Amino acid sequence: MNIQNRKVLDVSGGKDAEGQAVIVHNSHNGANQRWKILYTDKAVVAKSGVSKTSGFRINVPFFIVSRLPMKRVAECVGANNMVIRRYVKGRQAQKFFFNEKDKTIRSNQWKNYAMEIQSNGGSSNIRFTSSINSRWW
Repeated sequence: MNIQNRKVLDVSGGKDAEGQAVIVHNSHNGANQRWKILYTDKAVVAKSGVSKTSGFRINVPFFIVSRLPMKRVAECVGANNMVIRRYVKGRQAQKFFFNEKDKTIRSNQWKNYAMEIQSNGGSSNIRFTSSINSRWW
């Protein structure tokens, strides 16, 4: 598969700055597109197992950690947009989970809101919405 045609999470402008927007962009494998999924409790095995379609642990909270130098985490702001911020212990807006039932990534703070690419994948803006669009781009 040509990675140049694949859309991935991207820190806008490659700037490692507090509150910088997280968008989607064609893959170029830059540092601003490298992320690490860090589960909140690695010692506990998920009772629901691992999704065969996505590889995510089902309903287990995780952080999306930027591999830029400051290692900021993605945060859902106001149940709408995603930005990178410094890790704050206990901040639920920085935690996400995979919902196997509808194949969506959801905010741990706003559990009824799922991550989507705005305009049915035609935009670079990532937002969280209560309408469910489980299409993987």
